Amino acid sequence: MFINTTFSRSKLTLAAVAAFGSLAMAVPASAATLVQYDFTGNVGNEASEPASFSATNVSGVAFTRGAGLNTPSGSDAFASSGWSAYAASPTDFLTFGLNIASGYTASVNQLVFAARSSNTGPGDLALLAAIDGGAFNQIATFTQSAENVLNRTLNFSSIEGTSSVVFRIVANSARAANGTTLATGGTFRVQNSVGTTASPFSINGTVSAVTAAVPEPATWALMLVGFGLVGGAMRRRNSKVSTTVTYA
Repeated sequence: MFINTTFSRSKLTLAAVAAFGSLAMAVPASAATLVQYDFTGNVGNEASEPASFSATNVSGVAFTRGAGLNTPSGSDAFASSGWSAYAASPTDFLTFGLNIASGYTASVNQLVFAARSSNTGPGDLALLAAIDGGAFNQIATFTQSAENVLNRTLNFSSIEGTSSVVFRIVANSARAANGTTLATGGTFRVQNSVGTTASPFSINGTVSAVTAAVPEPATWALMLVGFGLVGGAMRRRNSKVSTTVTYA
């Protein structure tokens, strides 16, 4: 009977500790702009573009090209050429994203920007994402028609990171924007949104702090019982004193 009682108390104690640990949770925040890149004034061939805005507790990752792309010009944009399908040339991509402060999580569900492909630039494109240094996975696709600047709002299922969220824009096939095949001189550029909704290239979502939540009454009761058992066990252990009597 004593063994069964001890086992039950142990389970209660473990449950109480688990309940206490579960109190740490992410406190949600309202959707907002997390990072922006403002390409106004660019000549297009910049090696990288720093973030022009980063929300509190995140920092933008510089906008850069993969090693397989070239650096053509393109006013008020970040331009690239030499595109091939990503499956065949995994160094052909544009990359950007955000780093997240310790103790916070970031959830991203939208990109807003404008883009333009030349006749033989990419026609089929995909957005890839890597969370906390993991592998890149496709989360959205879009198409470009030749020589047109198109505003883009890419909505996707929320992705959540605790240290970083990094994106890549890649060519999803060898199809060019004019319906032919990608060519070395074909260009693709990203820029600020245009028209009445003009704004810098934006990564949108939320940032949440991981903090202790107020426990439910039942959780408090479980914790108190468990901690009481721990305290009782410690008192019983301390009360055990060994005495040695020596006779002359």
